[in-house]
Amino acid sequence: MKKLNKDYNTLLSTKYKAWLDRLESSGDKHPASRTYCDDIVMELYRIQEGVCAYTERYICPFSLYTADHWIDGDYKISNQDEFTRIDHAGELEHFDPTLKEDKYWLWSNLFMIDSTINSQKSNKSVVSYLKPDLDDYVPSKYFDYDQKTHKFVPNTDLQDDQREEIQYMIDEILRLNHGVIKNDRRDFINISLFEIKHGITPNIDRFMTAWAMCNQV
Repeated sequence: MKKLNKDYNTLLSTKYKAWLDRLESSGDKHPASRTYCDDIVMELYRIQEGVCAYTERYICPFSLYTADHWIDGDYKISNQDEFTRIDHAGELEHFDPTLKEDKYWLWSNLFMIDSTINSQKSNKSVVSYLKPDLDDYVPSKYFDYDQKTHKFVPNTDLQDDQREEIQYMIDEILRLNHGVIKNDRRDFINISLFEIKHGITPNIDRFMTAWAMCNQV
């Protein structure tokens, strides 16, 4: 779970931002309307660099969230584009599920995550200190990476109770060691290490946290 910078003031989806600002200033409950759903989804992908906010698995093509898709504050996609608006493998995640009832479209509560992980996670909550856009969030404070098994484990410097909590997050909520994802991560890292060994600079466009924790020799 890499740290994310979700600076609200630099959104390309300025019409969504203005709409949300009006809702928040009035204190109104967020409507069921999905008018700005694409704007939010692709803005999140742009910030997350096309990967799941939790597992960092690649779930959206780069060409879907390039800046040229935003015109006058709206996200737009042409029928002539290589991909369609649904050609991604993510779902909108409400970090604090209790906010969905009244503040469904609140920017600070939204991420894009792997649809498989989202269905397994359901409405279970992630502990608040693991919110990846917090100013003081640092992945290595909570996680280590076992390069032999290619599994995430709790940081051994944590107290026992917090290590147990992080292990539960890894296994049951964030699903960081889900079999398919673990194998994808293992293969990606091993290929990248092989490239380095042969003088090739790898393109680390996914699994960034695991890669940063590996001994890159």
